[in-house]
Amino acid sequence: MEHFDIIVVGAGIAGSSAAFHLADKGIKTALIEKTHPAGGPTGRSSALTHAFYLDQALSKLSIRGVQILRDIPRLTGQGKVHNEIGMMWACGAEAEDAWKASARWIASQGSRIDILAPDVLGKMAPDFSREAITTLLYEPDYGYADPYGAANALVKGARDRGCRALLNTRVTKLVTSGGKITGVTTEDGQGLTADRVLVCAGVWTRPLIAQAGCDLPIHVERHEMAVLDAKGRARTYMPFAWCDDLLCNYARPDGDNVVLCGTWAGGGTGIRHQSVKRPSPVDNPDIYKEGLDDEESVHVLSFLTPRAPRLTELGVRPGYAGLYDMSPDDNPIIDRVPGVDGLYVVCGS
Repeated sequence: MEHFDIIVVGAGIAGSSAAFHLADKGIKTALIEKTHPAGGPTGRSSALTHAFYLDQALSKLSIRGVQILRDIPRLTGQGKVHNEIGMMWACGAEAEDAWKASARWIASQGSRIDILAPDVLGKMAPDFSREAITTLLYEPDYGYADPYGAANALVKGARDRGCRALLNTRVTKLVTSGGKITGVTTEDGQGLTADRVLVCAGVWTRPLIAQAGCDLPIHVERHEMAVLDAKGRARTYMPFAWCDDLLCNYARPDGDNVVLCGTWAGGGTGIRHQSVKRPSPVDNPDIYKEGLDDEESVHVLSFLTPRAPRLTELGVRPGYAGLYDMSPDDNPIIDRVPGVDGLYVVCGS
């Protein structure tokens, strides 16, 4: 039975990055993924990048994480995965003071973020309504990432550094002995031993960690993404990545041909807006409705078109839904698992 210093479970962006950096330090690492890199929530995320949060710890994590995305070509020899089209935030009078204070702190950390008056929107996106906006925050060095490209590049980089990557391999059991993790067992009965195990299994994390006697406060939500057909003019209609605290929407171009649109309830940057219905809970992440019907797409777009009415000129493509593992306060859990020496977890959104 092969022994490793550490086993990483899950090859989403968290697991693939962890495996890369562990292998880069010469640590004997195994990475186990049930399908392929970014095959779960990572691949269906909105992939927006930004440093702006109201929590300083989250901003620090994000600044470091996006720097890794920018460095992927240098670190792995693979192509560019980060698109610096700018990230624009809009808020009203109620949130203005807290948002400005957070922006000033982020700028003090060396991350570019500009506090702008609403009339700037008339120059950068003249077709957008400025109604009720009192402050804009603009992060010119952020935008969005290619989640598939990023995860696959990091997994390749990890392999190049000696990591053993087992894809299409599902971990079914965490093996413990005497209050310590000793390895994992996979669906085909294969056993791997390790001194430590890091579980980054996204929406499949809670039942795995439950085997170690810890019931994580995590639930799974289905998040909807409407897709608009921009026919080579996506940046004309959506010139930057966008998030609107007032009308509870976000959007970004995806290349030249489509604009992706979603509803946003304030998770991670403040109090969750009650005007946006909590996304549908999902009991079984292996079986859920992956596509959007027309009614769902229209509902998502109804949050965005009052702000950007020209989007109604675009045709609607089939939308899609991704799953998110969510904590009660919308923030991540990055910690040791209590009661089991050597077991760690990264989960929650």
